Amino acid sequence: MIDDERIPEPQPSGALVPPPHLPSTALAAAAPVPPRRWDDDDVIAARNFFTRVVRSTFDALDNVGDSIASAIGLR
Repeated sequence: MIDDERIPEPQPSGALVPPPHLPSTALAAAAPVPPRRWDDDDVIAARNFFTRVVRSTFDALDNVGDSIASAIGLR
């Protein structure tokens, strides 16, 4: 196969300019639902829950430490 066989035949219009650039078409799409904003009450409730969890964890560890201290005679 020679190079001349791979060259396509020119079109009858034979214009040597690039085709006109048409602007792209905009498509309408639904916007995603915005994330839920935390209300002040939700933030306070979450903070209170975290505080209660930390406080109860430290209380439980304190009780374990007291029972160990009593068992080995430190108190």
